[in-house]
Amino acid sequence: MNLGEANLRTVSTSKPALVHTSSKQSIAASDDYYSLSSGASSQDEKSAAGQYQTPPLHIIPEPYRRGDDPAPSKPTVRAVTPTLPLAPSPAHLPASAQAHKIKRKPVSTESHPSSDRPSNNEPISPPTPGVDDTPYIQFAIDQLTRDQEVNEASKPRLHGLPSHESYPVDRIVPDERLRLQQGLQSAARKQPSLRSIRRLSDTSATAIPATPTQDFIRFPRLDYLPKCLRLPSLVALLIYCLLMVAGIIFSNVWSSRYHGLWQYDGVGSSRYFVFQYLPQFLAIIIVLWLFIIQNALYRILPFVMMHSERRTFTSHILHTAALFPSYLIPNVWCFRHEEMSFGFCLNIFWLCLFTVPLQGCLYQTRYFTVEGESIWRWTSVQPVGWTLLVLYLLLALALVLLIWKLQCSPTGLRWDPRSLADIVVLFQRSNVLSEFYGSEARRDDHGTALLKKYTLRYWIAGKRSSEIFHGIEEAQAALHGFRLHQRSNEKHSYQLDLESQRPLKASTLDSLQKDVHSPLVRYRWLPWFLKDTFVVAWIVIAIVLMLAFIIVSFVNSAVVRGFMPMLPSPTTSQGFSPSDFLYSFVPSIIGMLLFLLWQPIDLYFRALEPFAQLGGSTRGSPADESLLLDYTACLPAEVTIKAALAGHYKVAWISFISLMSATLPILSGGIFTAQYFIPSREVRVAADMSGYYALVVFVAIYALSFLVVWPGKNRRLPHDIRSLGQILSFMYESRLLNDATFWQPRSKVDLVTRLLGTLTGDRGSSKYAFGVYRGRDGKEHLGIDRLHRPESGEMFIATAMMK
Repeated sequence: MNLGEANLRTVSTSKPALVHTSSKQSIAASDDYYSLSSGASSQDEKSAAGQYQTPPLHIIPEPYRRGDDPAPSKPTVRAVTPTLPLAPSPAHLPASAQAHKIKRKPVSTESHPSSDRPSNNEPISPPTPGVDDTPYIQFAIDQLTRDQEVNEASKPRLHGLPSHESYPVDRIVPDERLRLQQGLQSAARKQPSLRSIRRLSDTSATAIPATPTQDFIRFPRLDYLPKCLRLPSLVALLIYCLLMVAGIIFSNVWSSRYHGLWQYDGVGSSRYFVFQYLPQFLAIIIVLWLFIIQNALYRILPFVMMHSERRTFTSHILHTAALFPSYLIPNVWCFRHEEMSFGFCLNIFWLCLFTVPLQGCLYQTRYFTVEGESIWRWTSVQPVGWTLLVLYLLLALALVLLIWKLQCSPTGLRWDPRSLADIVVLFQRSNVLSEFYGSEARRDDHGTALLKKYTLRYWIAGKRSSEIFHGIEEAQAALHGFRLHQRSNEKHSYQLDLESQRPLKASTLDSLQKDVHSPLVRYRWLPWFLKDTFVVAWIVIAIVLMLAFIIVSFVNSAVVRGFMPMLPSPTTSQGFSPSDFLYSFVPSIIGMLLFLLWQPIDLYFRALEPFAQLGGSTRGSPADESLLLDYTACLPAEVTIKAALAGHYKVAWISFISLMSATLPILSGGIFTAQYFIPSREVRVAADMSGYYALVVFVAIYALSFLVVWPGKNRRLPHDIRSLGQILSFMYESRLLNDATFWQPRSKVDLVTRLLGTLTGDRGSSKYAFGVYRGRDGKEHLGIDRLHRPESGEMFIATAMMK
């Protein structure tokens, strides 16, 4: 825009004065701002003036004047504090403005007789081609300011426009008719607005640690433990281990002194069951018990670590502490988080997996001569027995250490966080949720870049407040409602097209708002072992191995007639037989491996079922079938029964197979034994056919169950859910955090009663879903919320589009 030959030479230094005016012009606009032609009709002026009125709170700079006009201009502004930033001098104008020597049109300093608005009778010269008007427009934008609090949250935030450090204002970009548009902010802002400063400095809005001294019914002690981690349960397991130790010591000592334990009476007898199947059965009970304990430990350890006062930083725990155990490999993340006691216990639990195959090798037959009579008797294998003794003593030591650690370390919990609803309650008023902004569509969770201390305990909302609440907060930091504005200060790289009012380069937030609607993002993630390629591979491998196992076993009656051991069979004085050990330990190890391979499948189907119910239908799901599902915290048999009653048949069957597969190491470790065949006068390895038939049936069921493992689209998520941070990424802006149903329940019973007793007149208000919702910041996010809210309408669920 070329305004003729008017040159910008000097700046008025007149002192601001208080003038009462009835002008409808934007209060934030100075008389320096170029105006429309004075020939515009009064109706146009009224309509244009009625379209906007910028709130005050901003200083209006002195107008620029022509160098040949000695009279100072009369500013039409309200009196403000002179310490606030003034308009930038010409030296501070954008470099492009000085380079092009932009000439400004002079504006009259006399007020209009009726409206006190500045007028200009001089005609505006036509624009000159080839002259860049952008710097001039940008400086005019700086004059039109408004309070940050009335920005439209749904508008994209555009940054990158140049501005001065001492002039942190929001930019209002006029369109072709000079009408204001909302939602455009400056990325060069170095300080928040005045209202934001007042909020940040308000001590009543910060989280302060509190310690209730009375009313323990309303504020119970923060030392809740799941039942399996309480003293009676752990002491019972400790006694069980000590009984196993006593039994092993008795077997080793008695068999070495008194020529064995019991007389051998053949294959398939009751004594055969006692020495070949019962030891593995007793050992697998301990393994399943340890699985339950590990599951509970992984569930509460992140909260225990955040409740600990000895830690300097705990923010990384939300991203790195796993919620689900891995039974195949030892635990290492406890050592990374300096939890040596828990790490020692969990690794001893992992070593106890080898007790099952070792129990299958504990007893063998030996040929004794007693009082001149040669007989076969059952005896214990001394090396195996002492090895088991060491493992069970280590387990007993780990249990004692675990009991001491749990009794001395409060958990910070009021009840067991078994479901998604419990996590919502813990983070309802949390001020740590801002770090998860935009994380729902990210594939990987790298954690927070800044190390902070997040603590789980009781809090009060400022020194002047008496309201006590429980949750995970950052001490002395602003609560959630007072930190939302800080995200608008994040800097991004934009290039602005002033003609179309759109960024030339898409921002991260714009991409996110587009991606959350994409099925490619919504259905992107599955555990690697549940992806289509691997599921097909598991099915093929399982069926092929099952067929090979059956064919090799029954062709030419190989198992019935026996086969050559290929190793020495005689039993030593220590009770050790190489062939018996090989054909007991190796089959049991294979069975144990099959048992462990099914556990992560079962665990992830339990964990994914709430999300499958939330995102599986456009009609949503009630709380008892989604937010309150606690399959990951249930006992093995309990999961099967609860899932079957709830109609979740796939979870019920997979959980049943997880428990049934425990029979594989039990049976495979006891079916084979070396026997002397009198007709052929040779030693062969034969099988107990009753146990072998049962093993074939269980193997067939196990292999065919891989056909049920197909997860389907409903169990696919944008990313993993193995940590608290990854689960929080689906609810950090959800209005569930402000929902009265989740507001400070006194107990788990109170929470369940609220969720199951929610009765409102709004259709679908008691249903929950996983999809695209409008969050508390007014923007669209992907996660969990009510299916329908009057203020935001129905959620967008991509399931219907994917079918």
